[in-house]
Parts: sequence; C-alpha cells; structure tokens
Amino acid sequence: MDAKGSRKTVLIVSAGCAAGGALAEMLATWGAQVIVADHAERRALALARRVPLSIESLRLDPLRPSQCRRFGDIWGDTPLDLLVHLHPLRSPRRPGAAVAAIPALTRALDAGLARGEGLVLVACHAPGRDAPPEAHAFDAAFMALAPHMQAEAGGRARVNLLRLGPGAGAVALAEAVQELAAQGREGLRGAVIDLPAQGD
Repeated sequence: MDAKGSRKTVLIVSAGCAAGGALAEMLATWGAQVIVADHAERRALALARRVPLSIESLRLDPLRPSQCRRFGDIWGDTPLDLLVHLHPLRSPRRPGAAVAAIPALTRALDAGLARGEGLVLVACHAPGRDAPPEAHAFDAAFMALAPHMQAEAGGRARVNLLRLGPGAGAVALAEAVQELAAQGREGLRGAVIDLPAQGD
C-alpha cells in the first residue's frame, strides 16, 4: 500500500497477534492511519503505543455479532480503504466462529468500504499435510469466503483471501497486502492467494 502523500484509513481486526502488530507498524510507516481492533484491550493499546501518531486502538470482539453491528452503525459511511481480518490467525481454535464473523463485520462496514478504496483481505493458515480432517474442512470454508463475499459486495469492495502456507509469516503477509493495495480498484477480486513460506 502506497499511503505516502495521502492518508489512507486501515482497520486491522483481531490485530493482537504477531502478524497484526507487524502489519500495523508497516502500514503506519507508509503513512496510513491504522486502527487496530482486538477483543483484548491491552493488546490493542500496546500496538497503538508503537506508533502513537498513526495507530489508534479499539476494543472490539469480532466474534460477537451485536458488537459488529453497533460498530458498523457508529462507523457509518466514513471512508475505509483497507479492512484486514486476522481472526483465523488470532483465534485459531475458533475457525467456525471466524467463518461467520468475517462476512458479518464486512457487511456492517459496507458503506465505508464503498466510499473508500474498499479492499478487504482475510488471512488464514493453510493446514499442514498431516492436519486432521476438520482443519481441511475449515480451510475449504475460508477459501469459499472470498468469491461469495465478493459476489455480495459487488463493485463496492474487492475481497481476497491470503492463505499462509506452513512457515509463512508476517513478512509474506505484509508484502501481499502491499501488492494488492497497489493494484487499486481494478485489482484482483474474489481470489484465493497462497503465500508460500520464505525461501520457497
């Protein structure tokens, strides 16, 4: 994301994980106004202290639909350029809840996404070869989110899934976010993008 010269608004949801912290700092360094939301207020506050002029904190549990609806009402049509969902990375033991929460929160922020650049990214881990059957089932559910959410969003937003392979981390995620944001409104839509581990 080339935020230099213009103040982009970024919301990172479930930011209280390693990937969320690295992404928030990177986007703030590029000049974006970053809002980090997490159900643990202390984690969100700690992230905001890293770059206090560019990162704001918000306590939000995205797995609670009522909180998401209220937040969407408050946000209204304030332009939102980039929405990053990190629930699958932050709460890996609750994939079913994340599958339901991601489209619900995106829907609640629909008006803001339509007025901004409207890029929505969902990040999850791809299961390893020896992962149990349920891990593969949830992986299939996450992969189905991008095209279905894109169909719902139409031209108001573009939605893509970033699927981190075993060993892929914050650097691979940050590079992918930068590349997708640079594509602008005509970029990829409804895609599942596999991010290999560094060195692959």
